[in-house]
Amino acid sequence: MFLVFDIGGTYIKYAIMEADGTILEKGKTPTIKSDDDGIEDFIENLGTIYDIKKTAYDLEGLACGMPGRIDVEKGIAHTGGGIKFIQDAPLADMISRRCDGLRVSLENDGKCAALAEAWKGNAKDCRNALVILFGTGIGGGIVMDGKVYHGNRQIAGEVSFCFTDMNREDVDNIGCVEHMGVEESYDRVPYLWATTASVRALCSKVAKAKGVPPEEMSGERVYEMAEQGDGLVIDILEDMYFNIAKHICSLYVTLDPDIILIGGGISAQPRFIEGINRYVEKLRRISIMFDGLRLDTCKYRNDSNLLGALYYFKQKYEYEI
Repeated sequence: MFLVFDIGGTYIKYAIMEADGTILEKGKTPTIKSDDDGIEDFIENLGTIYDIKKTAYDLEGLACGMPGRIDVEKGIAHTGGGIKFIQDAPLADMISRRCDGLRVSLENDGKCAALAEAWKGNAKDCRNALVILFGTGIGGGIVMDGKVYHGNRQIAGEVSFCFTDMNREDVDNIGCVEHMGVEESYDRVPYLWATTASVRALCSKVAKAKGVPPEEMSGERVYEMAEQGDGLVIDILEDMYFNIAKHICSLYVTLDPDIILIGGGISAQPRFIEGINRYVEKLRRISIMFDGLRLDTCKYRNDSNLLGALYYFKQKYEYEI
């Protein structure tokens, strides 16, 4: 049995899982992320869950999926998304020491989602795949021969930072998004894929156009307004579909994957993938280079990070897969 954590900015989800990915039980607890609490309290939070579960299960290892730039070989979290105090922490060693020396693995959550699709999802019969996840930002994972490609600095697949439309005159006005609030970044640096085509960016644009607070807008509400025939909202959605389709075509000829999968909560909305596909079909007419482009949605959503984290643990410690 394995204890698997999906560490998020709001909650830590956890599960007891068998080696084949079967989930025996799940739970969640609020994420400790205040600088006043610090990393010791964060580790203790995980350790308390471990203490409870080890009395009921014979645990072989502990797998973690989490946001940020992760050195998967050394088990170091160089960044932790919204959990600022994690920066450059030897997190795997710290968790292992707290949990009786159990073997621990760390992997980025977007890459976990990609691994879940490669293991049991819609990329399981593919050698190479690209998974793109739309949420607050835009996550991604590149799978090559069943393994995630991490790159030189573990940032391969961080497609949030792909540049979108920008003029030469804009370059001198660029600010660092890590030093801004999320909503602020959409207004001040609308030059990145995350600040133009993420779900949160979509909600921010619609809220601004409608004169309502951004926190009152959701993806579900946006689609309700579109269904009611709101022309302004429909135009914003169409711009988003076109934006995403252009990036997908660029990523396709860069990586030449067997399949590109779209995930995140919004992927459950049929009009989202239909809209993207509509523009991909128009754009691919420009060249026969795009003849092999396959686009689909992810099979897994809520449990993808858990499945992928376990799959990476099995790869790292050479379990039979």
